[in-house]
Amino acid sequence: MTHRLFAERLNRELDNIDVPDREDERIEAFSKMFHVPKFKAEALLHGVYLPDESLLNNIAQELEVNPNWLVGKIDDN
Repeated sequence: MTHRLFAERLNRELDNIDVPDREDERIEAFSKMFHVPKFKAEALLHGVYLPDESLLNNIAQELEVNPNWLVGKIDDN
């Protein structure tokens, strides 16, 4: 499981639900969607930080993806 792969998959799924592309807008939207501070949203979106299990499950549920796929434990969504 790599931080970069998580960020790539997360951002791809956010693109699929039309979250804004502009970085500041994306951080703001993500922060509001998942009730996390902006600094944490930015770290997640850039692959600096991986979410804890609870947040991971919340993100995966909202994006309708498998949490194990999101963090790179499996290849198929």
